[in-house]
Order: sequence, then C-alpha cells, then structure tokens
Amino acid sequence: MKRGLTVAAAGAAILVAGLSGCSGNKSNGISTSVPGGAVSAGGNNSSKVIIDGKDQNVQGTTVCTKAGGNITIAVGGNTTGISVVLADASPPTVKAVQLGDVNGVTLQYAQGGQGNASATKDGNTYKVTGNATGTDMANPTQQVNKPFEIDATCN
Repeated sequence: MKRGLTVAAAGAAILVAGLSGCSGNKSNGISTSVPGGAVSAGGNNSSKVIIDGKDQNVQGTTVCTKAGGNITIAVGGNTTGISVVLADASPPTVKAVQLGDVNGVTLQYAQGGQGNASATKDGNTYKVTGNATGTDMANPTQQVNKPFEIDATCN
C-alpha cells in the first residue's frame, strides 16, 4: 500500500514537471492539489546535487509532492532520475534516494538497505546527505559507494 502511494506521488510529481515545462505560465512557481496531498514546482532550478564531490549541474525544475505522510522531491525533471522520498516528520527521515546514472553506475539509497542518508529542513529547503550504492556494469562484482548531497527548495 505504501509503495503504491509512493509510486502515485512520484508519478504526480513527474506529471506536474512535464506540464509545467509546457505551460505558457511564466510565474515563479505553480501549486496545485492532488488527492491526499499538494504539489509545488519551482519555475527556476532551486536545487543543487553533488555526487562524490562533483556538482552535477542539474538543469530543470524541482517538483515537491506531499502525500500520505511523505514528501517526494524530483530534481531536474524526469530525465535526470534524481529523486528523494522523505517521511514528513521533524526532522525528516530519508526513505529513498535515486541519483540516476553517474559514470555508468546507477546510484541509490533505500532505508534499511546499504548506504546511509539523513535529512534536515530549514523553512522550505531540504538538505539530504549520505552515501549511495550501486553496481558498476563494467565490473558487476564491484560494489560502488559514493557520497552525495542534495539541497532542494520547495515552493
């Protein structure tokens, strides 16, 4: 049930990101509601992603969705594969992080799995830090661990 809700929230976030990119509305952000939550998308890139000490220079909008006690943050639209799922608590708890493909390695963190992650919130800005893991497809027996930092502002 929780997984279905998370998938629905992520789908809603991607839909809003796509619609905001096609919209003629040039305001600084949009805000709408979805069943059981709210969605906001910044008109400007309000996120920074650093992986293994390197700024990823992510382009596009940041979409934040609150639903079912979770906050889903999609960074840079649906082409980057970068997203964070947090429990909407104080402080927020990191449930999952997807960092997309970094030099041939798909990096991720899942609560209860390998790696680690923590989050803080200051106003509308979330900072998520930790270590994500992945497998290098050029050497499938080699586990890869990379530190990451995501700073995202939700409007």
